[in-house]
Amino acid sequence: MLTKRHLAIIRAALQFFDEEMSPHGPDVAHPYFEEPLQGELRAEELRKLRELLATTELRYLEYEPPGTNIAAQALLTQEQARSAPSSSLATVLLVLRP
Repeated sequence: MLTKRHLAIIRAALQFFDEEMSPHGPDVAHPYFEEPLQGELRAEELRKLRELLATTELRYLEYEPPGTNIAAQALLTQEQARSAPSSSLATVLLVLRP
């Protein structure tokens, strides 16, 4: 289950990537991708992704395997998801706009 802690680590890694690697050009990033990106990675993309993730909150949704039926009609918080009767949880990223 993706947690708030995981999201914080992703945000920090993205910030490091943006601040420490972007100034050296897009070629520096190639070894870090399992599959090559289509087109050049631009600093503007990283900035927009950082802004998007800064306003993102995690929620969870119970589903019935194989993943086509929703088990509950409400999004769960991390605490609720940990005590959910179902072990099948989808991670939902909510982008909150000011």
